[in-house]
Formats: sequence, C-alpha cells, structure tokens
Amino acid sequence: MTSGYPVHLLRTDDALHAYSLIQVAVPCFSADDWAQVVASADRWTLVSLKDPAGYVRGLAAYRIGIHPIAGRLMDVPIFVTASVIDDVTIAEVLFTSLRRRSIGCDFMRLWGRFPSDFAEMENEDRFCRWDHGLMVRADQKPSPALL
Repeated sequence: MTSGYPVHLLRTDDALHAYSLIQVAVPCFSADDWAQVVASADRWTLVSLKDPAGYVRGLAAYRIGIHPIAGRLMDVPIFVTASVIDDVTIAEVLFTSLRRRSIGCDFMRLWGRFPSDFAEMENEDRFCRWDHGLMVRADQKPSPALL
C-alpha cells in the first residue's frame, strides 16, 4: 500500500505531538498518563503515522502477551487517527501496519474504548479478560498483500 503515510516507531521528539492527537480524541487521558506510556517502552510499543507534511495523524500503542484464552495476543488499547481529508486511508494504513506487526500472534485486540488512564492499560486482569474490544484473528503467515 503506497499511501504516502509512513508508519514508524514513535520518536521521542514526536511524543508531545502525538499527545495532542490523543487530547482531541480523549481529553480525559492526562499528560501524566501519556508520559508513563512513553516511558514504558520496555512494555509498550508505540507507532505513529505522519502525513506528507510531517504531522502525526495516527497513533497506536500495543503489547504482546500470552492471554489465557486467546493465546499469543497483540493488545491495542490506543488506536487513534485524525484527518479532515483522508481519515479512512490513515486508519487503514495504521491498521495494516499493526496486522504486519502481529505476525506470530493468534489474535489482535483493539479496545472498544480508550483506556481511562495508564493503570487501566497495565491492569493484568483487564488484559486477561475476553469480553472487551474487537478480537481479530491474526494471520499465522504473512499475506502477500500485507508485505
């Protein structure tokens, strides 16, 4: 997919710009919570999507762990996109990037609602639940269309 929207690991100097995107979507997620997410790169992977002008238009945070029912699970509590003119393409590109990164997982879960704070993201009981978010079966082998 050649959309002109590169998806990369979030750079430290883009963290504040990414937080402004979160604030548009979920104003109750505090700057302190966001700072904890950014500081926890050993547990959470943050990816961002930029438009050709260099503005952050998409953001996702995920971790991969072993779920008691789903098996190897890519858990995605943060998935945010914003654009006035190309919102569908941006969401597709970010989701496709996550699908590529989920190779080796059994499922990918996108949370149905944004976490209220960092503690909720880190909550192991919440991770182990099966009754929230959208569970997507991950491809066991990469599809040629995703390469």
